[in-house]
Amino acid sequence: MDQIKLDNLYKNSTILDHCRNPRNYSPISKINFSGSAINPFCGDEIHFNLNVNDQNVIEEITFEGDGCAINLASGSIISEHIKGMSIEEVAYFTELFRLDMQTNDRRSFDDQSDIYVLYDVRSFPIRIKCALLSCSALENFI
Repeated sequence: MDQIKLDNLYKNSTILDHCRNPRNYSPISKINFSGSAINPFCGDEIHFNLNVNDQNVIEEITFEGDGCAINLASGSIISEHIKGMSIEEVAYFTELFRLDMQTNDRRSFDDQSDIYVLYDVRSFPIRIKCALLSCSALENFI
């Protein structure tokens, strides 16, 4: 049963779309902040570059990643979600998202958001780190 659920997770159209067609994957004009994270257990990597204005709001963002579909989809989904946020809002987002992923009784984000699809990863504790690697990279410069 768990293998079927895992197979379905990797067949999820939103995860596949973000993995195959990652958003914010092209270079940006100016980089103010960079953050990276590596999962030493599986080798997944994620790197973010941000162009932040004088009000500390993200004007441009790019990410690069290597590894599983969950890691790449998470990077794409999260990069879309935080674009236009202030650095303080990103810090709050990463804290809430991490808490949501590590518990089963919270839903901090609108179920219409692509972030919501990442909650399915919670059924596979070993994959939660893949979904949270983006938060680790973002926390490196917050």
